[in-house]
Amino acid sequence: MPHNVQLLSKKSENLPRYPFGSDFQNILSLIGDAVISTDENGLVIMYNLAAEGLFGYSAEEVLGRPIDALIPVRFQDQHREHHGRFFAANIATSRTMAAGREVQGRRNDGTEFAIEVSLSRQLIDGNQVGTAVIRDVSIRIGQEKQRLLIANEVAHRLRNTMAVINSIVALTATGSSSVAEFQNALLGRFAAISRTHESLIRSSWTEAKLCDLIETELAPYQNIDRKITVEGPDVAIDREVAVSLALAFHELATNASKYGALSTPTGQLHIHWMVTGTETRVLKLNWQETGGPMVVPPTKLGFGSELISISLSGHGGAAELTYPPAGVNCAFILPLA
Repeated sequence: MPHNVQLLSKKSENLPRYPFGSDFQNILSLIGDAVISTDENGLVIMYNLAAEGLFGYSAEEVLGRPIDALIPVRFQDQHREHHGRFFAANIATSRTMAAGREVQGRRNDGTEFAIEVSLSRQLIDGNQVGTAVIRDVSIRIGQEKQRLLIANEVAHRLRNTMAVINSIVALTATGSSSVAEFQNALLGRFAAISRTHESLIRSSWTEAKLCDLIETELAPYQNIDRKITVEGPDVAIDREVAVSLALAFHELATNASKYGALSTPTGQLHIHWMVTGTETRVLKLNWQETGGPMVVPPTKLGFGSELISISLSGHGGAAELTYPPAGVNCAFILPLA
């Protein structure tokens, strides 16, 4: 008899013997799913090679013994009850075990894993035999849970993004003097959100690189006529903060291109940052413009300036705009996770 299919020899009159020959046994040995048969008392009478690999018990360790070893302890009483009901009728039947809920198996090392079980019951030589075809679905269950987690995260992100968009639309409309101004400002802000989301997608929605956020927003202004320097260590920005920070950079870059250092060939923009602290790490970033038109402090802050000032307040940070004559300066402080 092949070692990968073990049929329990008839040790007592209470244990049935399968009346199948070697052909059946050879076929069973080729089945990739675990196949386990028990008698009406729950004793294992057949256990194929796939079952050995799945549960970590050899056939010699299982045959003739209760199937309880393959079931988590907390489910064993419930399983015996279900087993008794399954064997109560003297007719052949088949069904899926615990349809609609997750079933757990138990390996030799004590670990538990999700399984899918198809059950059948047959009368053989007047004895009832139950057979279970068992498949490990732990990977599939994990993937389904991961997909659900991602779907919930996307829904959460969408709700947050829509809230930001609604606020931007309303406040941009309030601060615009014409339809064209409203359109240009709105499209620019939406583009900044889109670019940040693309950066988050590339990093699996976990975080964005600070340098990437800055360089993406400044890409339209990089040419030989303007001097832009960006200096600082590699810093990861949490996804919840990245959109707010990118919008602030967008507003600063837009204002600089219209009125500040990026509006003239002689202008210079220097952005540098550092991270301080050990237990509580803090990002300190400075946006400094020089060489552009002389700066006159505004008498009234527009929506862009307000957006910069409040961009990090909801995340425990702050952004302070100042207007020295040489060029606009913005200092950011942000606690890092």
